[in-house]
Amino acid sequence: MAAFGIAHQIDSFHDKMMKPIEVILAPYHGGVRGVRVGGGPVRLMELGLTEDLERAGIEVSVSDLGQIPECEGELGRAFEIKRRVACIVSEAIRAGRFPLVLSGNCNAEVGTYAGLGSPDVPVVWFDGHTDFYTPDDIDQGYFDSMGAATLTGQCWKRLANTVPGFVPLAPHRLIYCGSRHLEVRLLQRLSAAGVSMVEGGTRSSQSFAERLGNLLPRTSEEALIHLDMDCVDTSVGMANEYSEPGGLLREDLLACLDQIVARCEPLALTVASYDPGQPGSDQIGELAIAAIKRVIGLHK
Repeated sequence: MAAFGIAHQIDSFHDKMMKPIEVILAPYHGGVRGVRVGGGPVRLMELGLTEDLERAGIEVSVSDLGQIPECEGELGRAFEIKRRVACIVSEAIRAGRFPLVLSGNCNAEVGTYAGLGSPDVPVVWFDGHTDFYTPDDIDQGYFDSMGAATLTGQCWKRLANTVPGFVPLAPHRLIYCGSRHLEVRLLQRLSAAGVSMVEGGTRSSQSFAERLGNLLPRTSEEALIHLDMDCVDTSVGMANEYSEPGGLLREDLLACLDQIVARCEPLALTVASYDPGQPGSDQIGELAIAAIKRVIGLHK
């Protein structure tokens, strides 16, 4: 009976969901176009994403961020990407279109969130990592590990305020799924901030979807979905060079998405961190497309 209830809710949601889609291409890694995970958005298009959607009768438009100035350095380029994503997402929302952001780096999520014009909407963040580091507590200086920290106002506050529509997300409105092998000090910071998490890499009597369902809002609510492809287990394929065992299998990811759309109305979806140069990359790309279709209405 419970399974029927979820299926019925999904059907009801998807009856309303089949709206036009704005595919927003942000094919950058470290502010450089087309390298490493920056090649992921284009590869998803090559694998037939838009054709699949159009065959299902969904109207699809495609926007590209265009060239980002080379003179500003990685930090400057990364925030220019966020600003452009925010503007295009905002335009899509005003036009009644569902924003589907295909990004190289996951920190573009700051722009997606800002462009929604819905401060404090809960964010369900699928990721093998947390991206909750700040410049003061990271050793290797990897900027893309700071995306969620920026989103929640932990760092880069002045630059974040240059992103149109940005208001920091309250950390307790952030729900992680699939993050694993985390440092103790990072877990302590996340706990202190009030962040919720379905942790990967651990044994549990409950599935990922069951544990996620326990954390989702109990009443119907809007939500933003962030899908970093290295949330997926390495047995499925290598999403990028930072992929690790202990992640979600295909059926886990799709079941989690079913839980979300049964409970919430997705306002936008960002797919990131997919490197088509890694072993088994097309399996990851095909799963990303299946996940997209699950969220926007093609769940069968």
